[in-house]
Amino acid sequence: MLQKFIQKRAELIEQTDPDRIYVENIRSFFKIPYRMARFFCEMAVKERFFRKKVGVFCTNDDCGRLIHSYNKRSEIDDEIICDLCADLERDKFVFEKEEIHITEFYQLTK
Repeated sequence: MLQKFIQKRAELIEQTDPDRIYVENIRSFFKIPYRMARFFCEMAVKERFFRKKVGVFCTNDDCGRLIHSYNKRSEIDDEIICDLCADLERDKFVFEKEEIHITEFYQLTK
């Protein structure tokens, strides 16, 4: 039982990208409530273990990739272009700031 628990935690660590750590990653790893996980992430930022970032994601159903990341929401451009959707000649590849998905995440400082 303990070995299975440790193996599961090791898999979660392996699957976590140190450049994109979401609150859900922390919540899942430590099995704590979302609010507590967010608090720990914010504490890690204050202690300079993490950097807080804002990601802009493509809203096309068949894409959904991270288009660009910013340090603050105020830095997000009014118009965002998904280069992948443009290269694939999709109908929609230019998005207004109001119609994109914005998600906060954290990066492990090096």
